[in-house]
Amino acid sequence: MKRTLAAGIAIWRQKGILWPFSMVIRAIKCAMYRVPRGLIVEPSQGCTGNCAGCHIPSQPVILNAEQLETWLETSPAKPVTIHFSGKHSDPLASPEINKLAETAEKNCSMLSVSTIGLGLKQAHVYLPVDRWIFSIPAATEKSWEILRGNKRFMEAIEAIRTVRQSSRAMVEVVLTLWKASVNDIEIFNQLAMKENWQHTKVVFGRFDPEGNHFGRLENIALDHKASPYILRNNSLTLEKDPQGCPLAGYLFLDATGTLRPCPFTGDESPHTATPNRESWNTAKDWVRQKRNREYPACTWCP
Repeated sequence: MKRTLAAGIAIWRQKGILWPFSMVIRAIKCAMYRVPRGLIVEPSQGCTGNCAGCHIPSQPVILNAEQLETWLETSPAKPVTIHFSGKHSDPLASPEINKLAETAEKNCSMLSVSTIGLGLKQAHVYLPVDRWIFSIPAATEKSWEILRGNKRFMEAIEAIRTVRQSSRAMVEVVLTLWKASVNDIEIFNQLAMKENWQHTKVVFGRFDPEGNHFGRLENIALDHKASPYILRNNSLTLEKDPQGCPLAGYLFLDATGTLRPCPFTGDESPHTATPNRESWNTAKDWVRQKRNREYPACTWCP
């Protein structure tokens, strides 16, 4: 809640006194038409990390601005927030990111982007986004190298510095804990003070049964006392039964232009690649299923 409030205040200062009213009107319209208030958009299947053990398509699919605009035009209500993110991908890998950002910014009240911070180009710094979220898997060069299999820790730190110095957007840095970085919290806090990061958060890495990226079982921070996962009978499970869905208010548009309940549900769950009003009406019921955690992927989402 504090993060959302801080982001709202920062954007309010930039967009003027009338911005909250336009955002409230959008939120009311979404509620009236039972459309989720947020849309997570995957700009590309590609990634900039080049991490060991992470497999991305040899020819990544790229979402273009026309596809995004068609989906937004057919929705009965424009989203309050649009968030550029991915599953095993990074938004900065998309050559269409600038056009996508311009399209999104015209059709929402708050635009944010989540990135690992690698491959940042000068043009990225001036994207019309309201909030940058840099997700780093480690706070030391050693733990970074163990996880990613490369020595690009300082590149990520420099990217955060560059955006903070040149962009008016809110910048948040998130440390995602894995087995190799489970002891990095205090170091992360010290780094945040040194770099004067105003907005930070620590979260746990999510288990991915597909095993295609960091979420492999051997990377999960099981030894931390606050880990949401435990190993029981040689099988990973959530320690506590989760309440509701953390992404209940969002839908996910992947790089192929397919609308899904969230980034973690795959082809075994309902999805549609047809941008029209009927697809949005069908997606309304997905929200109820997410809240009740009826999808296979909900087994692993803490």
